[in-house]
Amino acid sequence: MTIPTGFHRFCVLAWVTGLLMVCSTHPSPTTSASTLAEAEAMHTSRPDRVKAYEDLLRAAVRQAEAEHDGLTCARAYLLLSAQLQWTDEDEAIALATKAQQALQRVHIALLSPQKRETMKALQLDLMLTMAGLYEQKGEIPRARSLYQQCRRYDTCRNVALGHLANLCLSENDAAGALQLARQMTLSDDYCADIEARFILANCYLQCDSLLQARQIYTHLASLPNHKTRYVAQRHLTEIAIRLRELTTLPALLDSTFSSAESVFFEALQQKDVYFHATLQQERRAEHLAYRQRLMLWGLCGVTVLTVIVVLFLIALTRHRRQIQAQRLKAEQRERELAEERVVQQEQKILLLQHLILDKSEVLQRLRAEGDSKKQLSQKEWQEVEQMLDGVTDGFVSRLRTSHPEFSEEDIQLCMLTRMNLSNQVISSIYLITVSAVKHRKLKLKKEGFGEYDPERPLDTVLLEI
Repeated sequence: MTIPTGFHRFCVLAWVTGLLMVCSTHPSPTTSASTLAEAEAMHTSRPDRVKAYEDLLRAAVRQAEAEHDGLTCARAYLLLSAQLQWTDEDEAIALATKAQQALQRVHIALLSPQKRETMKALQLDLMLTMAGLYEQKGEIPRARSLYQQCRRYDTCRNVALGHLANLCLSENDAAGALQLARQMTLSDDYCADIEARFILANCYLQCDSLLQARQIYTHLASLPNHKTRYVAQRHLTEIAIRLRELTTLPALLDSTFSSAESVFFEALQQKDVYFHATLQQERRAEHLAYRQRLMLWGLCGVTVLTVIVVLFLIALTRHRRQIQAQRLKAEQRERELAEERVVQQEQKILLLQHLILDKSEVLQRLRAEGDSKKQLSQKEWQEVEQMLDGVTDGFVSRLRTSHPEFSEEDIQLCMLTRMNLSNQVISSIYLITVSAVKHRKLKLKKEGFGEYDPERPLDTVLLEI
């Protein structure tokens, strides 16, 4: 079966259009590294978008596993573990373990120097994360062991010393905590070492070194961050109470309450932003899912319509071919029947001619008595007319109807000519010469039938009647 070329183009165009519409709803493919970079950028600029941050990290994990990128996979697992540290402790530990396994699968010998440094930093981050998880679970010895290992590296020395100092404070070892805190390397920029300075100030506060603690808290209270200011002013209020500085206490309390309100309102704003962002994300996800369903239904509709049209065209083409085959078969049958009728007619004519020429008593007399100059009687002419009408399907009757002006002699000459009798036999019937017979035929052809073509004898003209 041959489908029209135009319909081929329509089907291909419909399929391509549907697929493009469906594919347009999906984001372009990205690498695991780009997805992880996008997640980190989002967490830096919009820390309130927690759910979107976690979704991007999980997407980066899936892509990294598919790409067999161990470093990116470990980094994504590590960030996800740190994100879930305070909400789902067990899952955070499981993710940290997966990060460790991903790092173990990396072949260090195949890495470039830059990636080796990246792997070293990831290993240190992993140790700090695992130590924090152990500390949170109450496994202090394991946490302290990991912190002790981390303090040997300059990149994480301050963080490890800070955690060790906090462990000592939790065990009421203020002197040990202060000794560890003093080992931290602090810069002149308070904004760069806020957490380390808080730890050092807390150690001074626990050791009753109130003046040193107040000096650090005073600098921290001047920073623009509301939360930092609130914590610092709260400790300054505590120090003022312990030093019995009643004159500065009201101002410190007012400042503390003001900072607390700022922190509270900032938290409310972040909460509102978070809920709005979550709501927008859910709406976008619903809209995307709706578009995908719509495009899928549209593609299914185009597919079903295409199948229906194809089936209809197949059935229509098959029906037309059947009708054409039946028509051709009928025409072939009609031609065969016509050919059979022609053959039968020719055989019948030949047979009757033989009968007329060989067995008819009238024609036998014509042949036997042709030289005796005997004319045919009226009865014999009637017999010849009946036989000729039977052989030629009413030739004489048609001749009389089409040419009523012909005389009996003209009719008789036409009958003898139609019977294919020679001019010599006809001349013997009429008792005239052969040239006279020719003259009569020529005159009858021109005057009776209006035929002047010398190439068309009277025999041919009579065959067309």
